[in-house]
Formats: sequence, C-alpha cells, structure tokens
Amino acid sequence: MASDGSQRNDSADAEKAKAESLYREVNERMNEVNAQRASFDLPQEVICECAQPECSKLITMTAVEYRGLRLNGTWFVIAPHEEHFFPQVERIVAQDVHYWVVEKHGKAGEVAEKLDPRLVTGRQ
Repeated sequence: MASDGSQRNDSADAEKAKAESLYREVNERMNEVNAQRASFDLPQEVICECAQPECSKLITMTAVEYRGLRLNGTWFVIAPHEEHFFPQVERIVAQDVHYWVVEKHGKAGEVAEKLDPRLVTGRQ
C-alpha cells in the first residue's frame, strides 16, 4: 500500500461503485417491466443508487429521464440530499427537485463502467 493510503482509498471507492451498480441493475430490471406496461412520460419510481448499502429511498422520474441517465455508464441517480452524495468518488452533473445525477470518477468510475449492465448485456 502506498504511504498516502491510495490503495486503500481505491478499494473503498471500488466498493462504493459496486454498491451503486447493484442498485442500477435493480432499476434496469424495474425499467424493463415499466416500459412494457406504461407510457414513457408517466412517472415511475426507481431506487436511489447512492453508495450507502442500506439506502432504499425511492426516486420519481419518467422513463425518458431514466433512459437519458443511462446514456453514460458512470452516471447514477441519487436522492437530492447531501447525505447521498460522496464527493470523493463522484461529481454532480444534474440536479432536479426529485433527484440528482452524479458521475463517478477515478477508480469508482472505472468499476462503474465495467459493471454497466447495458454494456454487459448489450441492452440500450
């Protein structure tokens, strides 16, 4: 481990990205079901994709908003509150009343891209 603690920080950042990627996968499955039975402009609920493993906050967004979010494998939707935001591994790219979109960077960004279910399965 480097004397500056960078290896430990990379490991923690990777764990945060893995937790968020799990929620992203759940939201992908819910979005598939919703797309089959609803209009794209109707609100739907998704689970907050923040790095807190115990978080289960629901976020309201349309299918169109959700699809826009998924254009980038390093973007995640989180509840619009500071306690869901981890500036050491992400930056805010969009803010809405109902949600924030954050972009992972560094090791967390690499892990997030690698775990992106749309790239793994070829879904778009």
